[in-house]
Amino acid sequence: MRRFMLCLFIVYSTGCGRVFLGETQNVEINVTPADARIKIPDRIDRDTTPFKIELPRNESHLVEISKPGYETKWIVLQKTKLPVVIIADILLTLGIGLFIDIYWGTWEGLKPSRLDVTLEPASADGGPVKVPLFLADSTLEVRDGTVRIRVHELK
Repeated sequence: MRRFMLCLFIVYSTGCGRVFLGETQNVEINVTPADARIKIPDRIDRDTTPFKIELPRNESHLVEISKPGYETKWIVLQKTKLPVVIIADILLTLGIGLFIDIYWGTWEGLKPSRLDVTLEPASADGGPVKVPLFLADSTLEVRDGTVRIRVHELK
């Protein structure tokens, strides 16, 4: 009887998302042209595609895809709640597993799980060029269509 109660406790104290899906999710990235640089802050910085990367499901991720002569693209892998996990937790663990999945963030998944990106060539006809700005300790002001950027030197 004690073993049965222990098994019952273990089943009810685990979340379905954590048991069936795990804490990470595979994301496939395909880029044209194939030798573009892919950056995910604190995760990856590489030049080869296609490839798969395993990312934590409990946080959103920003993917930067760039190549000289092409416009840079940023894509957000957004974490979203998975209704299937919530329903399974309610039905299989009487709701107890839902608290476990919420705590570990395993009731969420990343969307999209597959990226197919085509980079556009940069403008060569003298038109406006998009320049990505990474500003730290800076301000950006917009007045009457005029943009002013103040960059403070880091000392």
